[in-house]
Amino acid sequence: FQQEVNTTIQVTLNDSLHQLTGNIEIEYINNSEEVLDSIYMHLWANAYKDRNTAFAKQQLESGSRKFHYADENDRGNFSGLDFKVDGKQVPLSYYNDQIDIAVLALPLGLKPKEKVILKTPFTLKIPASFSRLGHVGTSYQMTQWFPKPAVYDQDGWHPMPYLNMGEFYSEFGSYDVSITLPDNYVVSSTGVLQNESEFKFLEERIQYTKDHAQDTIRDLSFPESSENYKTIRYKAEKVHDFAWFADKRFYVEKGEVVLSNGKYVDTYVFYTDTEKTMWQDALSYVNRAVEFYSEKVGNYPYPHATAVQSALSAGGGMEYPMITVIGAMGDPRSLDAVITHEVGHNWFYGILGFNERDHPWLDEGINSYYDHRYDQIYYTGNQNMGLPKM
Repeated sequence: FQQEVNTTIQVTLNDSLHQLTGNIEIEYINNSEEVLDSIYMHLWANAYKDRNTAFAKQQLESGSRKFHYADENDRGNFSGLDFKVDGKQVPLSYYNDQIDIAVLALPLGLKPKEKVILKTPFTLKIPASFSRLGHVGTSYQMTQWFPKPAVYDQDGWHPMPYLNMGEFYSEFGSYDVSITLPDNYVVSSTGVLQNESEFKFLEERIQYTKDHAQDTIRDLSFPESSENYKTIRYKAEKVHDFAWFADKRFYVEKGEVVLSNGKYVDTYVFYTDTEKTMWQDALSYVNRAVEFYSEKVGNYPYPHATAVQSALSAGGGMEYPMITVIGAMGDPRSLDAVITHEVGHNWFYGILGFNERDHPWLDEGINSYYDHRYDQIYYTGNQNMGLPKM
């Protein structure tokens, strides 16, 4: 069996406070044969709250003291949580005193084939960039940013703390996400954009990118935020995570790939002046990766494949359904390698949804096999190139 989790979120970004406020509604469908008396919830943003979390301890053990000595203003966490189950308030407790794993009691139990609706408001204080979730100035990397049920499968519950080294395991379902923020932000996200006005905004940004392709001035300053706001809505089906990235400086390029089954896949890259010259070739890397994996593994199932250049303090790149974030690479071949590797995760991390915390080789190992085959085809003569992402 496999549980189903359908999530609706409305949030507003206050970029002067680096804060999200909003509401989440989760439809949890119990496809198991067991009556559930509770639901374990991941509150992974709480990993950035203090020095006592599993993430904080792992950072020290790995030799990094950046988070340990961070200013309190740069830490992050959830607040304002007030969970209701089918409209009735329920207490929230922490699992083994870990503040990024909660337990919600189900007083009436959840029988097989029945569903329950979980709702809560929440406020997220967005941390500085210590790992995956974070911000640098007013550039935002929104990952593991909302309360999320742990997986319940044939082995029971899988509550796991957020870790910098150690990835994830999540339930599949649909997402309906609305994000309100100043209207000069450029946003890239999991899911299919629902707003015609935002499609027009992206088209204007694509034209701006073409018009400024030859500019040589490297400007990494942050523009002032608009006083006007916009609400962008995305929908995604049959995915187990949702990530988005927002930056007022993003250049945007768009392409498409036609698969062997005739399906069209939109491809995008979003990047800043950080490594602009290299990223002007990045769309071809995304296209080539989608084509390569579709031929070798199976046709890409999602409507778009997107690579975003942004801050990342947990390796060279990190994958999410339909979208991957890439840090600074330094040279074109490394950029191609990491984009290909991260796009490749859509098949193993994305489609198959392995428990990466327990069995990382199923994702990283198989994916690395294929990206090394890619490397042999396009960079003949070096079959043992190391990858900057684990």
